[in-house]
Amino acid sequence: MRTLTKFYDDKNFKRGFSRSGFTIREALILETYGRTMQSLLNGIMMPESEAEQRFVEQIQHQPAAISEFAQCWLKYQNKINFKPKYYTLCGTQRSSDDSSDDHSDSSSDDLD
Repeated sequence: MRTLTKFYDDKNFKRGFSRSGFTIREALILETYGRTMQSLLNGIMMPESEAEQRFVEQIQHQPAAISEFAQCWLKYQNKINFKPKYYTLCGTQRSSDDSSDDHSDSSSDDLD
C-alpha cells in the first residue's frame, strides 16, 4: 500500500488515534496509510497493487476474513459514525408544602 502524507483526524480524534481506543499498531497504520485508504475509497486514487485492490474489495463487500488494513479502516469508520443514544430521566417533584400537609393529617390521626 502506498504512503502519502501523515493522516490525522483532529475533528474526531483531537488526542490522536493511539489515545482514542486504537491499538498502537492500528494507530500507526491509520497515520501512515490513512490518506491512501481514504483516497482509494473516495475514488480519488485508483488501486495500483494487489493489496490496494484487495483493500477496496474488502471494504465494499466485507467478507469474513479481511486484512489488517481493512480492519483498521472499518474500526475508524465505526468510531466516527457512532452516534451515542442519550436518555433523559424525567420526573416530577412535589413541593415541600404539599407533602407536609399530606403527612401531617395522617400523623395527627395516629396521635388521637
